[in-house]
Amino acid sequence: MSSKGTILITGFNGYLAGRVAEAALKAGYSVRGTVRNMAAGAEVQNALLDLGCGGGAEVVQVPDMTEPGAFDEAALGCSAIIHLASPVHDVWTLDPREVVGMAVNSTKGILESALKAGPQLQSVILMSSAAAIFDVPTEPGVYSEKDWNTTSEPAVKKLGRDAGGLHAYCASKAAGERAFWRFRDELKPAFSMTTIQATYFIGPPLVPWKTEEQIPFSLSSLWKLLQGEDVPGPMLLYDTTIDIRDVARVILWSVLNPKEADGERFLCASATGGSQAMADILNKYMPSLEVAKGNPGQGYESAHPSTSGTIAFDGNKAVKVTGQDWIPYETSILDTAKVLTQLLK
Repeated sequence: MSSKGTILITGFNGYLAGRVAEAALKAGYSVRGTVRNMAAGAEVQNALLDLGCGGGAEVVQVPDMTEPGAFDEAALGCSAIIHLASPVHDVWTLDPREVVGMAVNSTKGILESALKAGPQLQSVILMSSAAAIFDVPTEPGVYSEKDWNTTSEPAVKKLGRDAGGLHAYCASKAAGERAFWRFRDELKPAFSMTTIQATYFIGPPLVPWKTEEQIPFSLSSLWKLLQGEDVPGPMLLYDTTIDIRDVARVILWSVLNPKEADGERFLCASATGGSQAMADILNKYMPSLEVAKGNPGQGYESAHPSTSGTIAFDGNKAVKVTGQDWIPYETSILDTAKVLTQLLK
């Protein structure tokens, strides 16, 4: 084992997790990743080996993360736990009350396993979401770590199955994070506790997607452009994005600085682009793709906070504490497009 210890990463084969593992290994940690399916974990291991940093990556199978003690064995001996896995993949079909319950139980489960992990455990980081920050229906404004979704949990309690998928998703993220902070307030564990909220993910994955079905919803507009469709309309609720490599960097900073990160929320939110900005960037730097031109010149904002649209996000706190700005939007779009175009061949 490396001198810095082992980091447990749940949901090891997820879009973000591969980049978190890469960052952790390059920083001198060993990595233990949990997956439902071992074959998916092997793909991540191989990708890390190709980068020259896969020797310290171990994969363990956790078939059902909602089971009591699901992470007990995996957490033993770890110096940090990064909880990225989500117990629910289809919030649009399940009863919203079930979605919320699974999210809360998953959060409680990883924290109960953390209590049994051993005295060497220094930090637990929970991947939350910007959905835990704004209300539904949304109110115009600039949102930050100080804000909370206050409408979705009551809506789920009142409307039950009729609350819908959006309330289910937002309520699950808010309820899961609230459970995390209640645990800290009530049990006052010796380890540091931090949460990360993020807007729509962009950026190149560690393991390239093999099928169209694997492409995340957050990249749907970019994928439509690359397929030759007209410039799509706006994304659901907002167009603010964050590169997964930046999220991984903020997570690793939280691991490396447990005292400074303890009790903190960090919102990862960078540029507000949108489909027209993507089209402009692709036509400028990758003209051979011949994507739709739309109405050129509508650009994007790189300022923090971005103030376009009705919902804006202030990601300045994470920039200040880490001392590093976000990856430029153009870079994120181009790097992501280079991976997606492999599916067009």
